[in-house]
Amino acid sequence: MNNELMVEKLKKIGVYFEEGLKNEEISKIESTFGFKFPKEIAEFLSFAYPRGDFFFNYRNMSKENIEHFNKFQQDVKEGFLFDIEHNISSMKAMLGDIIDEDLDKESFTNEVMNWLDNSPKLIPFYAHRCFFDGIDNAPIVSFWQANDIIFYGSDFENYLENEFLKPNDFIIEEVSAKIEETGIWSYIVG
Repeated sequence: MNNELMVEKLKKIGVYFEEGLKNEEISKIESTFGFKFPKEIAEFLSFAYPRGDFFFNYRNMSKENIEHFNKFQQDVKEGFLFDIEHNISSMKAMLGDIIDEDLDKESFTNEVMNWLDNSPKLIPFYAHRCFFDGIDNAPIVSFWQANDIIFYGSDFENYLENEFLKPNDFIIEEVSAKIEETGIWSYIVG
């Protein structure tokens, strides 16, 4: 992606940018929040840092913002637990390739939570749009419940175009090969 051209396009439609993140800032953000930026997102944020009400503010390392980030991570787990409680047959069908569908509810819940705990985190970027912790060129998704994951882009560039530049055209390129390393997410979103 040409970061300069993308930032120019985004500025024209009103996205506000601050000076990009320095390498030291990226390292501090990653260690404070406990994730790794995918390469293309780190490069973009190093070039220019988008700001606004809906962008997650990684520069804010206050206790409140760290708690907000951690609550988001907990909300992901709560979404899975909600679907197990209210849509267990759908969850069992969706995860049948990796988790025995015949397990009792408690065992199934434990297996799902184990898979989730060992899968890359979803990291908030804009509103409820997220990227996968440390996985380059992966899709950008939103998450409310396991049975309600929406693709917003096949990769970061495609996402920026879909979200900001061509929201009415919203076309997602092929994503299946890009989620193979995402643990349980490959079964949920695949």
